Amino acid sequence: MSWVMDRALPDDVPIEARMVTRAIERAQNTVEQKNAEVRKDVLKYDEVMNEQRKVIYERRMQVIDGEDLREMTLELLEAAVRRVIADCCPSDYVEEWDLEKLVAELGAYYPTKFSVADLEQASTVEQLEDSVVAEALEFYEEREQTLGAEPARELEQHVMREIIDQRWRQHLAEMDYLREGIHLRGIAQTDPLVAWQREGFEMFGHLMEAIDDDYVRYITHLQLLELDEQVPDLSQATYEAADDPVGALSSAPLLPPRHRAPPRRNRRG
Repeated sequence: MSWVMDRALPDDVPIEARMVTRAIERAQNTVEQKNAEVRKDVLKYDEVMNEQRKVIYERRMQVIDGEDLREMTLELLEAAVRRVIADCCPSDYVEEWDLEKLVAELGAYYPTKFSVADLEQASTVEQLEDSVVAEALEFYEEREQTLGAEPARELEQHVMREIIDQRWRQHLAEMDYLREGIHLRGIAQTDPLVAWQREGFEMFGHLMEAIDDDYVRYITHLQLLELDEQVPDLSQATYEAADDPVGALSSAPLLPPRHRAPPRRNRRG
């Protein structure tokens, strides 16, 4: 058809053949349908990120609005301690306990005073949990009394907000990396969109867990430092003139202003 059109129809002659017109319409419909499917897939991919964005922004706005994080901090600290104990001491059999690892892991969440010898006195996992959880919560209470209730709340809000921002930026980069290669799942007879939704949901769950874990690790180790305000000493201060071509006033000591004598009046007669 292209060979016939190049030789039979000049460029300035409109195409009026019904067969050619229908072929062009079919081609246009095929392209438009393909573009519509592409747009639908893009929207479906964006819906996953939009739902995650809503959850993160809602939590961040709660912190910005001054939400009290005290009870949440206590719950996260207790859950972290119990998780570490369950990992290092999986059963009541003392032979399976790794107390050295337990002490090291607890030190990452709060400065524990227990030693391996102290923990060896426990005979069950329940006794370990009761002792260690009580110490962790007591440490938090003492720390709050040292800092003060209001500074402690402000510090908790600031730490939570910074961790959310940092982890969210990292999560966006990981999701972009996953999006770039998700179409390769089609080679394994897997719907790329389904794989994107499933793995994106798992990554978002890991994100929320990482935020809570980082928050507990940071909030129990940060300290507030008070800096003394130093009054500047102006006795040795010098003045540098901006526009002084001679340079005579480029470095002159600061002196108090002199009192001017009142002007003399001329007396007549």
